[in-house]
Amino acid sequence: MERKMFGTAKCGHCGQIGTKIMQIEPNGAAYKQSAICCNSCNAILGVTGYYDTGTLLKKAEKERDELKQRIEGIEHAINQIGYLLQSR
Repeated sequence: MERKMFGTAKCGHCGQIGTKIMQIEPNGAAYKQSAICCNSCNAILGVTGYYDTGTLLKKAEKERDELKQRIEGIEHAINQIGYLLQSR
């Protein structure tokens, strides 16, 4: 009796089992995508986002924190200029 694994994808094109992930850049798309493809015939079985959302979020948070620090530095400089102008 043949045992089948749960969640094993069977290619609808060639009928073989086994997948791999390939990076694709569809024409007219703004972002790369990851395609789940058949190991045998390379038919695309599914598509998912190329970029990891968590990584993008952490990068955006870091950039936001850096901007916040720069803004605080600018505010401090403006306050010093205002103080110097008032003391004249």
